[in-house]
Amino acid sequence: MKYGNKAFANLFLLIAFFLFIGTFLINISSIWIYILQRASEAALIGGIADWFAVTALFKHPFNLRIPHTNIIENNKERLINTVSNMVNDTWLGKNFLGAEINKIDFYGIIIKIIEKDKYNKKIRFYSRKYLIKFLKYVKTDKFNKFVNGKIGEALDENLSERIVNGITLFVKGGDFDKTYGILAGYIKNYAAKYETKDITKKIIELSSLEIMNSIKISGKRLINDNFDNAIINLCDFANITIDKNESSLKKQIREVIEKYKDDSVIKKIFIFVARETNVLDVELLSNEIIAKIKNFINEIRNDPLNDIRLNIKDYALSILDNLDEEVKHQVLNNIETIIHKNSDNLRDYLLSYLDKASGKRFIKNRLLSFIKSDGNNIMSQFNEPIKNGLMTAGLNTVKAIIENNKSYILNKNLFKEKFDYGISLIRDEISEKSGEINSFFRRNTVYAMKLNHSIIGKLVKRYLESLDHKKLVGQIESKIGNDLQYIRINGALVGSIVGILIALIGLFLKSVR
Repeated sequence: MKYGNKAFANLFLLIAFFLFIGTFLINISSIWIYILQRASEAALIGGIADWFAVTALFKHPFNLRIPHTNIIENNKERLINTVSNMVNDTWLGKNFLGAEINKIDFYGIIIKIIEKDKYNKKIRFYSRKYLIKFLKYVKTDKFNKFVNGKIGEALDENLSERIVNGITLFVKGGDFDKTYGILAGYIKNYAAKYETKDITKKIIELSSLEIMNSIKISGKRLINDNFDNAIINLCDFANITIDKNESSLKKQIREVIEKYKDDSVIKKIFIFVARETNVLDVELLSNEIIAKIKNFINEIRNDPLNDIRLNIKDYALSILDNLDEEVKHQVLNNIETIIHKNSDNLRDYLLSYLDKASGKRFIKNRLLSFIKSDGNNIMSQFNEPIKNGLMTAGLNTVKAIIENNKSYILNKNLFKEKFDYGISLIRDEISEKSGEINSFFRRNTVYAMKLNHSIIGKLVKRYLESLDHKKLVGQIESKIGNDLQYIRINGALVGSIVGILIALIGLFLKSVR
């Protein structure tokens, strides 16, 4: 606040006071004295009233706790909230700031910075300074650990999966067709020169495990799919065979009984007595035995859960799981013989199949299926060697690039030349995309402003809350105190003018009366 205005307001009030007192002390009957008396009286009243109003904003007048005085301190919290909200929502609202940001020429600012020589020199100086430090840092183990660490972090994120995905994309892409053509040509040239007998033997040697597994799987599938029909047919065959050979079976039963009788004298006597007393009827016994056998067979035939039927199936499956080496060897030899006999035809067919679209499509689909099912498992076995190899190659590449370009840093003139060339490229690039640059910076600045706009009000509020009453009043007085003193001066002036008018009106009314 300008203290001169306050002193002038106090002086004006003091003059009004002395004039008011003086007009009462001077015992002169004069119209002018009367008018001066009324003017000074009104000026004194107006000045004191405005002084009270202005003072009541900041403190209690005469230190008397009169209601509705010391307004700023009593309403500090509401004042702070009002000011912070006004600044945040009105004075510096989102729409206003957004409009102002969109007027900023970011492109022009960047160009001015680039084109100013003093900025260029500083940027060039510090760029070269820190690049030279970087060259020294490159030679340390710390740099090696840093680069390897960064490469390792990048490679640790599903390396196997990314390699498999890359191979999958390659196989699905157009480049695979070219690679396939090269591989197919190589295979055809190789197959044309190679002895079919050797190829057959190689196939059997390399694929023996897969062949036997395929035989086991196919055999089990065949048993599972056809066992019920096979067991039914077998049981039907057994029943038919029994019916056709019933007389022969009865004969065998009689022979068994006779053999049993001839084993000892006691058995002979027992059989004789049984026959003579009709306890043992050989014909009836034979029919009963044959009927029991057929019932037993029919139970196996008709009940899928029959224990013997299930045991037969389990036994058949177990044979495939427990093939001895001799059987395996015999099977593989037979397959080798079959392949060898048909090797020429098979080779011609495979070579022609490679040239067909269907062949390429089949191989491509099989390869994709293999990659999908086993790719990650296979690649995970090579994770560490691949990772270590890539880390070494990456570090060596980085160092080679730095080594090849360090002369441009160490040589001051070369560095200036390359730096100026780079700045020129940047300037040209910026010039071509001035609209895009302005749009980019404006859009992102407005976005950042809107995202953090509430901070404005919070900062204002936090600052005002940090001020005690004395500092807050002092800052308000320093900003608006000068205008408030003019209110006091204007109050006294207006009061004196009103006093003169009242005096004139009073004199006029007296003269009329």
